[in-house]
Amino acid sequence: MIVTDKFVFVHLPRSGGTFVSDVIRKCFPAAREIGYHLPRLLLPKEFSHLPVLGTVRNPWEYYVSWFHHQHAKQKHGPLFSFVTENQTLDFVGTTQNELNLCINENLDVLLQALPENFNYQERNIPNLTRDVMCKIRGTGSGLYSFRFNQMFGPGDGVYFCRVESLRNDLIEFFESIGVASASLHSCILGLGNKNISAHAHYSTYYTADLAELVSIRDRQLIERFGYVFERASESKMMTKAASTKPHGSS
Repeated sequence: MIVTDKFVFVHLPRSGGTFVSDVIRKCFPAAREIGYHLPRLLLPKEFSHLPVLGTVRNPWEYYVSWFHHQHAKQKHGPLFSFVTENQTLDFVGTTQNELNLCINENLDVLLQALPENFNYQERNIPNLTRDVMCKIRGTGSGLYSFRFNQMFGPGDGVYFCRVESLRNDLIEFFESIGVASASLHSCILGLGNKNISAHAHYSTYYTADLAELVSIRDRQLIERFGYVFERASESKMMTKAASTKPHGSS
């Protein structure tokens, strides 16, 4: 979580947060991080009056990004080891486990491997403790929806930027709170993508059954933000259409 004198940014993992954090640090001198992936619930009262900024991405894409990002690491945490069954499962098997953590009869095995406490001042480790993850049991939610709810709660009053339109959404947020400037605009449009994982279009990794399971487990998030499962060809067509759309049209 990053706080400034104008707004607060809550960083949901694997959802464009590194890019947003870099923009904030470059353009807002007073910005300071008060906790790595600190949930909104733990926002100090002195900042509770400030607008809250968050990010979100297509759940189908999230699971692909998370899988490849974790595989690229040299050291893996308990969650990754559990859902991959010690790296013996491919994307389909791993994601099935992520989506079914809420009903996994062996969840206690994962809980015992997780720490009891978490130091939010440490970076690049997931803020998942036994107390946090035990709450997924019986929710019916996939891992991404669970993390979203953990980080934002109901999400009321949060301005969400979609990863798919991150730069434009971020500019709109800054305009809405009256801090937009030419230099900020240039920074957002000129800064390179951050912390991305190398993979093909997300749709190529899914079986029909797995894609359907995401639609069930992450239904609330999908419906809230209007996400759909797009094939690679459909995504290219939509991107091309958006690039040729007259400026200012909706």
